[in-house]
Amino acid sequence: MTMSAQRRNALLLRIASLVAFLALWQWYGSDPIHFATPPPTEVFPALWEGITEGEILGATAGTLATLSVGLVISIVFGLILGFAVALFPWARNTLDPLIDAAYAMPVTMLIPVIGVYTGLDFRGRVFIVITYVLLVIVITTSTGVRDVPRDLLETGRAFGLKGRELWRAVILPSAMAHIASGISTGVARGIRGAITAELLLIAADLGAYILDAQARLLTDQLLAGILWTLLLGYVLYAAALWLERRLVRWRTLGDLA
Repeated sequence: MTMSAQRRNALLLRIASLVAFLALWQWYGSDPIHFATPPPTEVFPALWEGITEGEILGATAGTLATLSVGLVISIVFGLILGFAVALFPWARNTLDPLIDAAYAMPVTMLIPVIGVYTGLDFRGRVFIVITYVLLVIVITTSTGVRDVPRDLLETGRAFGLKGRELWRAVILPSAMAHIASGISTGVARGIRGAITAELLLIAADLGAYILDAQARLLTDQLLAGILWTLLLGYVLYAAALWLERRLVRWRTLGDLA
């Protein structure tokens, strides 16, 4: 089977799965017993109304602002800490246990404490995004640097590379796959952190839109907000994966052999 045929079959399977899901949802939601789950014929008009009236788009802009600032800070400090853990024994011995413990701990249990020290405004929401993203980038960066094949390093040194040249030509390209994967995963976790902050720290932006619909028992608007958040997360994660593939496209050269 050719590559184009495989892609066509995969696309057809995805479309069929989506149609089947929407049909099942329509059947389930049309039953009066399931009044808390309105069908797509009610949810999609509510979503369109929220978009055209600007309410959802305005809330999305606020959520994206929180996500963007948190991601930038997490990437900068995550790369610094990740390289430090991989290169310096003192950083590995002091930070590694703390990073592992913090990564295993549910972030939501810290939200009351975070709110006390950072406030309930934009700064507090950004900090929660950082708690969701930073550790992922630290772990993937340190892992990528540690896993650089020794034979690559020896080959680089054999060609006279050292210091900055060795980093630029060998270590960074080899570790880039892990770093790019950490950033794409961080985007997915970041949108989760932003929405969590808006739901649990203070009602704001998309979180406020969802909570308002819940408080007024507008289930069609509630599901519209949830569906929009799901689509937003999917688009952002897909864009991050595309960027990851672009950053590590050199790895696909091995498939041609």
